[in-house]
Amino acid sequence: MGKKIPLIKHITIKELRTLIRRERNIRVLQRLLFINQLYIKNDVYDACRRMCIARRTGYTYLKNWNKQGYEGLIPNFGGGRPSKLAEEQKEELERILRSKENWLTGEVMGLIKEEFGVSYSLRHVSRMLRSLGMHYSKPYPEDYRRPENAEEVLRERLNDALRNTGGRCVLGFFDEASPQTTDNKQRFWSFKRSKIVKNTTKYRANTFGFYPVNGRSVLGFKENSRKESVCEFLGAIRERNPGKAIIVVLDNFSSHASGKTREYARSLGIRLVFLPPYSPDLNPIEQIWRCVRRRLSQVFVRSESSFLETIRTTFHRLAKKPSFMSGWLETFQPVFK
Repeated sequence: MGKKIPLIKHITIKELRTLIRRERNIRVLQRLLFINQLYIKNDVYDACRRMCIARRTGYTYLKNWNKQGYEGLIPNFGGGRPSKLAEEQKEELERILRSKENWLTGEVMGLIKEEFGVSYSLRHVSRMLRSLGMHYSKPYPEDYRRPENAEEVLRERLNDALRNTGGRCVLGFFDEASPQTTDNKQRFWSFKRSKIVKNTTKYRANTFGFYPVNGRSVLGFKENSRKESVCEFLGAIRERNPGKAIIVVLDNFSSHASGKTREYARSLGIRLVFLPPYSPDLNPIEQIWRCVRRRLSQVFVRSESSFLETIRTTFHRLAKKPSFMSGWLETFQPVFK
């Protein structure tokens, strides 16, 4: 049996049960229910057993109730040890971190030591940087030859393409990729060295894809990426999306920009909008190809036909998701308004 500590009844049992009915904080509610058990039968051991809590916890609830009543049952989270850096120092640290784009964790650890005389572990520095709203990721490579006004250039080209369509058009993104069975993009957690059983026979597919904002997605496998193959794929886009003008955003690959490709696209009612040079980040389909490669690194490919089918089904599944183009649409939404 638990040692006897008398219960102080600050309120009547009726008032206590009114508090229980109105309580919305789950932690306080549990403690009120425990006190209710003591009101019924002043036995801490029995109340703890019924509430499935440790006796030490029950005695803590009882002592807090006796001392402060309802207020004593409200959790008081002290927040742990005080931070080694004052708020003003944290603000100064954030100002310094914003002075350049990319930082290594070790660099920041050394900076804090040098500037403020405070030593933190790498792990703690990582938590601190996340609390400041920073992200830990691989930097996206951007070609130094990319025009500074790339977005403005593309916005103007989209405006020209949209002119005289009356708003009735299909817009989408076109690009080629060459997924292969040797792609290894997926990372795994593992206690031992991570490995996966695969068919090491090398398959590679020259793949054409059309990722639409509206309209229907298209995928095709071609022997090469010459202008004849590009024209054939543009025909497939038109066949899958009849009745409306089509605007296709694509890069400046020679077969895309050839006179024959432009002329054939014009005959199909397709308007080609070329990206500014060295600006693949402005084509959302690039992210779909990345996910297709990741999927190939996860599965066991039994044959070339299953390899191609995996690419096909993965692409069409991903092409239904607008999330890959959400950032692009936010940037260029004024054009469509």
